[in-house]
Amino acid sequence: MFEKNMDFLTAEQAERIRGTTVAVVGAGALGQMTAHQLVRSGFEKLILIDKDVLEYSNFNRQLYALDSTVNQSKAEVVKAGLMDIWPQADIRVCETFLDECNGKALAFGADLLMDCVDNADTKVCLEKLAAELKIPLVHGAVEGWYGQAATIFPGDALLERLYVNRKKQETAALMPTVCTIAALQVGEALKLAAGVGKPMRRGVLFVDMLSSDFSWVTM
Repeated sequence: MFEKNMDFLTAEQAERIRGTTVAVVGAGALGQMTAHQLVRSGFEKLILIDKDVLEYSNFNRQLYALDSTVNQSKAEVVKAGLMDIWPQADIRVCETFLDECNGKALAFGADLLMDCVDNADTKVCLEKLAAELKIPLVHGAVEGWYGQAATIFPGDALLERLYVNRKKQETAALMPTVCTIAALQVGEALKLAAGVGKPMRRGVLFVDMLSSDFSWVTM
């Protein structure tokens, strides 16, 4: 079904992607689009972690926010949508919020963490969890017209520095911003899983959709 991906991947790379387990933390706007693109890109093993339910206020930016899904579990709705795309996918749903106490158990078996949450404290918690598990973390954040992405390896402690003055983030973003940051995150996941290219490490790619500006800042 995804044979067109083979125009850009070797058989060995595709097999590595299929065998990589990705934990998507957060099943809101960014998490939904990221999970969707992961499956379309050939990833078959996902862990979806989120406790929220879909609301009408999600409609402007969340892929699986539909009249038929309102008040349903975001993670379960996303799983159903992904299974409709690829019934062979192995998707585990964890209907809870990740924290310092449960993170290790929730991410058990993951080879890669995807940061799709909108809480700065949870983002820093994810960075520490990835370091403890000795796996990469692909960071993403969106707000309005703006977003950012980065790949963090154990020991980099990038988010600890980036969010040193932590504040509550706005949870709303425009759909084009969500799609752009999700695409950057999934591109990083593909490179890491396939063992190709150069990851966005030791810096942050800041995206300004309003000015069509992409700026790399080394950290």
